[in-house]
Amino acid sequence: MNFVLIGISSLYLVSAIIVLSSKTNFQSVIWFGIMGSVSAVIMMIIGAPDVAMTQFSVGVALVLIVYIMALKKQRRVRLGFLDVPSMIEESPSGLRGLEWEIIQLVDEKEGYHVEPVKFSSKEEALKAVENHEVDLICGAFTEDDVSGRTKGIPYLETSIFVCDGEEIDFARLKHLSRNAISPTPEFLKKSSYVFVISMNSPDLERDIHEGLNEIRSSGNIEKIVGRYL
Repeated sequence: MNFVLIGISSLYLVSAIIVLSSKTNFQSVIWFGIMGSVSAVIMMIIGAPDVAMTQFSVGVALVLIVYIMALKKQRRVRLGFLDVPSMIEESPSGLRGLEWEIIQLVDEKEGYHVEPVKFSSKEEALKAVENHEVDLICGAFTEDDVSGRTKGIPYLETSIFVCDGEEIDFARLKHLSRNAISPTPEFLKKSSYVFVISMNSPDLERDIHEGLNEIRSSGNIEKIVGRYL
């Protein structure tokens, strides 16, 4: 009997460690369900069917049901964007581009319900995020676009040039070159592309930072940049 108690206690300890070390909430719930089912089977084998049924019905089934209900109430993230080739743009199959791939990788980890909202100008998009009409915006925004009412989450270094008296970032400059337009750019300064986020979304800001750190550590950021820029 002591051996059984030690075994079950060890199983719960291992279960707790696995759940806490899981990268996503979904993984932790799945592992909890697996370990709970295993413990229920063990209890059934040792002659405690009532305890086994309680463990399965309360410790496993109820948790999974609650989580499935929670999935239906995923956090909605309103993503404002400007259509910028190579960065984020509409295509017949949906959105594509460097920034969209990064957002998707973060979304895979957190399970957000992303609602894209297209804007026609930078000023319109910035006003929307300042007024909390959207949660974040992207579309080749740089550090210079961040105001006191918003935050910028940098994800990639870039350069700002001057063409015909107007400032232009590297992505837009490259798009002009691809379209047989030959601008004569003059280097102005270094900067960074950023996701501009509402000041009222600290949890989303944290999730994006964590997602970016994971993407960088895995080497995926270089692969994504190589595909588009």
